[in-house]
Amino acid sequence: MPAAGGRGVTEVGERYDMARPGGSVQALLFDLDGTLVDTREANYLAYRNAFAESGHELTPQQFASTWGRDSRDFIPDLLPGIDPAGVDVIRTAKSRLYADELHRTAANDALIAFLRLVAPTHRTALVSTAKSGNGDQILEAHGLTALFDVVVWGDQVTHSKPDPEGYLRALELLGADAASSLAFEDSETGRQAALAAGLLVLEVPHF
Repeated sequence: MPAAGGRGVTEVGERYDMARPGGSVQALLFDLDGTLVDTREANYLAYRNAFAESGHELTPQQFASTWGRDSRDFIPDLLPGIDPAGVDVIRTAKSRLYADELHRTAANDALIAFLRLVAPTHRTALVSTAKSGNGDQILEAHGLTALFDVVVWGDQVTHSKPDPEGYLRALELLGADAASSLAFEDSETGRQAALAAGLLVLEVPHF
């Protein structure tokens, strides 16, 4: 889907008849980071500073390799031998520091305009690896909170993407069938999770 301009959004609307109530798609499920809002810089700086507080370095290259993954999974990979308490210290620090970087985030205006168009007539969900505290900050900052019927955060599931748990939970809460629903994802990790849940996936390129 193009990041700007209406072609990709128009094609989706035509194919799935989303413009009218009772269209063939039951539900639309969206990722947050990198899909609806570009949070890469904000996330990197918050994690970099959180790592530094614990005496560790985090480079942009290292962080880029973690995109779409839950910090419960990637912190131990980046810091072999770290214990669960050390992981929790970094995660807590990141949550605290993130608010200072919110001004560095940027909305995907084309996709959000599409979401605003279809939200009144379709069931919608947000499925994200972000923790609820930071995720709610992003939704508030960009005026997205009211657009979702269901929100599933990374700290509300046992297994994060690429596991399909978050998407399966969202579908259950929405009362929607995966075969009649569509997911929007930017990362390979998220795409794998949505596909494993039985969803059709529309990949959103970096914008």
